[in-house]
Amino acid sequence: MATLISLTAYTSEPLNSIALEVLFRPLDDISLLPIVSDVTGLLTQVRSLKPDVVLLAVDTSVDWGLLNQLRECPEAKVVLWLHEITPELAYQAIECGVRGILRKSLAPEMIVKCVRKVQEGELWFEKALTQTFLSGRTVKVSKREGELITLVTQGLKNKEIATVMGITEGTVKVYLSRLFGKIGARDRFELALIGLRNAPSGMDIASAPLRTLTGIAAGPREPAIALPKKAQSQSTRLFFARAAH
Repeated sequence: MATLISLTAYTSEPLNSIALEVLFRPLDDISLLPIVSDVTGLLTQVRSLKPDVVLLAVDTSVDWGLLNQLRECPEAKVVLWLHEITPELAYQAIECGVRGILRKSLAPEMIVKCVRKVQEGELWFEKALTQTFLSGRTVKVSKREGELITLVTQGLKNKEIATVMGITEGTVKVYLSRLFGKIGARDRFELALIGLRNAPSGMDIASAPLRTLTGIAAGPREPAIALPKKAQSQSTRLFFARAAH
């Protein structure tokens, strides 16, 4: 007999709640816990009932603080259920412990299949995202370089950055030149875009798991060279999938 999967579902939309009830209640192998509509209730249920899978409906933007809190309950496998997500944010979500990403446009049976597969220990991501990850590349930046990206994103000039970082203005120029070449940014503006697009709301880029796209146009992405993984130490990895122009 198959093991019963306990499922916690979070959504603030009443219609979603009804749909999930209709979808999961008749199933013999999935036990749907009371659906929660607020973050406090979600965290309380996850910590007390320790579900196998958490289906997290995302309305507008990913709550990175919530994902980090859910990581404190490693037995709960988190699946994001949303309309759209960029590859860099999907990559970042994986780093935050997310085991699956589902679009709300998928057929109901695919949602059920995802829950089952994730519980079995598999990762669930749509083919387009997976292909982007495989064709992308990762680059490590040091904590110092992450701090520099943050300051550029905040609009500081070289002289101001030098003051904040406790270095000379000339050293800032050298660091920026090296950073442009390392991550493929063409200028300060593109470097700032990278920072703005990829730092979770309210988090410092220097301390956040940063994932970047060097272009923002939609459409198919050209292949990039896969770089070998190296030791993490205190560095941050940047994910690249250059957009076609």
